[in-house]
Amino acid sequence: MSALSFPLFQPTRLSPPPKTRPRTPLRLGFLTPHNPFDRRAFSGTCFHAANALQAQPDLTLSILGHKRHPGRLARYFKHPSQPDVSRLDLSNIDLVVGMVATPLLKDLIASHPTVPFIHVTDATPAYLREVYGWKTPPDADEDEAWVARNAVTNVYSSDVMARRAHTDLNLPGIVTDTLSFGLNSVEKPDICPEKPSLEQVKLLFVGTDWMRKGGDVAVAATKQLLAAGHNVSLTVVGQTPDGFQGQNIHATGYLDKNKRRDRKKLARLFAESHLLLLPSRADCTPMVIAEAMAQGTPVIASDVGGISSMIAGAGRLLPAFSPPEDWAAAIVDMTRDRMAYDILSDASFDKSIQNFSWTLWAERIAHLGREAVETRLHRDLKASVCT
Repeated sequence: MSALSFPLFQPTRLSPPPKTRPRTPLRLGFLTPHNPFDRRAFSGTCFHAANALQAQPDLTLSILGHKRHPGRLARYFKHPSQPDVSRLDLSNIDLVVGMVATPLLKDLIASHPTVPFIHVTDATPAYLREVYGWKTPPDADEDEAWVARNAVTNVYSSDVMARRAHTDLNLPGIVTDTLSFGLNSVEKPDICPEKPSLEQVKLLFVGTDWMRKGGDVAVAATKQLLAAGHNVSLTVVGQTPDGFQGQNIHATGYLDKNKRRDRKKLARLFAESHLLLLPSRADCTPMVIAEAMAQGTPVIASDVGGISSMIAGAGRLLPAFSPPEDWAAAIVDMTRDRMAYDILSDASFDKSIQNFSWTLWAERIAHLGREAVETRLHRDLKASVCT
């Protein structure tokens, strides 16, 4: 019998996957008057923003004008040195992120007119004058409008401020984005902490500007509750006037976020407290709200600035300049029923996870930056072809 011949088996050869071109890293410069190496500066906002950007893939970040933590001597200087924008080397920078840096960005336009930038801020000069009562420089509105017109986009920390920018700066056509700041705390739990018994309601006030933040109102409301026989206590964190303490009202003094021990103590106070009181007379988007909510602590706050968008559905808003008796009534109402309180505590924790993320903030900033750089490259390429 003749042998049958079969073709040799040829294994299927899979074609190698096409080589994908590695993504060119986006080279960002980070420009701010606040030292981003200092957890205390601007409530830690610049510190956490810079760290979140540095953690983004395919992105390199250069801190512009600040070399390191300012050190102990910095506290003795009222006005720390600012970056000299005209002397910055931006040859390897694709785009600058300016964080609450209007004067620096104005200098950037003058000395480096071809470098695109994103303007990140939380208020307009008109708002600072109207609500804070601050005296702004004579050219503040003009400078703000000049920066806003030249920015790739203007990123505001609340929709309230984004809307105001169009009218306050008389620039109805400027490009704006709304992007909440993230949580300025490393010590945050994975699940909502279980709150202590409501047999004694534990209140918390955190602020370094006693009058602007309404520390006097928080103390007065607590004293009214104690006089009416309610079992409450108030812990005050920050700079305080002399002689305000009394029955069940205690102060921790200033807690330094650059110190791990103080950060852990502050996180513990948030976790153990039932309510954060923030009777601000003027504010923008105070991140102490996010820190409290991350520990499942509902917030009672004045309806000023962008606070309404921060705690909507997970706390209580009172009209600005509400008297202490209104604050006392709100405290009683929010803590009279344990089940209702627990629901509000869980809602606060969930909202903090969903809304106050520096990672999400950095992802969006990186996306806006890449969009701007790619658009500019396409425009320049088209111009070169046409010529």
